[in-house]
Amino acid sequence: MKKIKKVLFIIVIIIIFSTITFFIGKKIGLNTNTSSTSTVITEETVSRHTIQKELTASGEIETALTEKLELNTNKYFEMLCIENDDTVKEGENILEYTDGTYLVAPYDCVISGISVPETDEKCITSNYIEIKSLKELQTTLSISENEIQDVEEGQEVNITLSADESKTFIGSITKIDSIGTYSNGGTTFSAIVSFENDGNAKLGMTVSNTIILEKAEDVLAVPINAVTTKDNKNYVTVLENDEAIEKEIEVGIADDEYVQVVSGVEENDIIQIVTTTTQSTIRKSGEETNGRSGGPSGSGASGMMQSAGGERMQNGGNG
Repeated sequence: MKKIKKVLFIIVIIIIFSTITFFIGKKIGLNTNTSSTSTVITEETVSRHTIQKELTASGEIETALTEKLELNTNKYFEMLCIENDDTVKEGENILEYTDGTYLVAPYDCVISGISVPETDEKCITSNYIEIKSLKELQTTLSISENEIQDVEEGQEVNITLSADESKTFIGSITKIDSIGTYSNGGTTFSAIVSFENDGNAKLGMTVSNTIILEKAEDVLAVPINAVTTKDNKNYVTVLENDEAIEKEIEVGIADDEYVQVVSGVEENDIIQIVTTTTQSTIRKSGEETNGRSGGPSGSGASGMMQSAGGERMQNGGNG
């Protein structure tokens, strides 16, 4: 019983001490959270830019053509000049017949399958050499249901090797699946991009594919973070005679940095960009912790931007 009373007494003392320490600390400025906000205004000239709305997706290089070369059923097999998985150049020998003639590669390819008779036996229709083209290549893209409506067959695709970004190819979309595949993240559609090899690409390599969905050349544009939205209308702040005036604008397409301005401002107009930064300070018994947050009053990406009030910038014009 005495032990229990002693423990309770100690607990009460600790609670009293902690409470007194907290209030004393608060009174002298400890354990407090203070914050300050700073605003920076920069100026930008309305100028002309080329704006591209892009879709980027990764993929793996595959052959666009796999075929089985038939052996001459009037001849007898002598020997193979290659092995499975060998890379063979156009015109190189694949196998030899007993009469000294050869089956040659019709184009640059990889040997992917072999079915031949025993030496000196006659070739039959079930014998073949399977090859995969190294000239006609393709990659398959997975495109979300939100973006598939902007993609169509025939669109140009810029292809870059992930292992060497200096190696690029130009391809085009040759097929888009009509039926999507559902997963936890939503529905995606497969699109095939076909291109010709220049000798630098190998089967199985990964690539980055960029589809240019829209392009506007030499158009008036402003930085995305200069645009704010109110009541589904887009505005920028223009300097006129040293006075800041808010003007409504009509916007078109956008990339990661700029948005096209269809109307509302003129070339060489000066606009303002307001950036707000909030810094907080938490004081703790001899320690001081700083936190900083903030950003431009408006920010965003292609076709959909966020204003300071959190509304989406509404695209107009040809956006």
